Amino acid sequence: MNKKFLYSKPIIIGVLDSGNDQFNDIGSWLFDDSPTLLRKKFREDSLDELVMELINIFREGNPNYQELAGLFGLVKIEEDEQEGLKICKVRNIERLSGDLNKIEMHIDAQSLIINNLYLYINELANLQKIKQKLNDKFEEVDYQSITERLIFNEKELIIGIIKL
Repeated sequence: MNKKFLYSKPIIIGVLDSGNDQFNDIGSWLFDDSPTLLRKKFREDSLDELVMELINIFREGNPNYQELAGLFGLVKIEEDEQEGLKICKVRNIERLSGDLNKIEMHIDAQSLIINNLYLYINELANLQKIKQKLNDKFEEVDYQSITERLIFNEKELIIGIIKL
């Protein structure tokens, strides 16, 4: 699956950028269904598989927060800015299991790189399953288990899974 579209520059309203043409050519629109396949994967995979996919995405580079948010379906995105951070909240997430309530991304306002990604889940039992699967798949994942939270450190990113 081609994930290049995830690493395009974010679109800034009011700014024209012709340097992003490689991801918008006609061939990518007609023949590459990677965005659709990845969106389907985000919608249908179990929560632990989703977390593993997110870790892989961030290991490959810094994804465009708008593209990443769009993988969760036709979502409602709220953006705020505070002290050099852009906070993007994603609600109405399209997941078959209904296990995610909200996603929050803390984005550097200058570089537009995601610093923190928080997944808000419904059931605490999912945390144990996620820890076990990640231990099996990734030996080198650094995480902290705190009451009703699981925090992963990946490169310069924090991925938090938090029970609401």
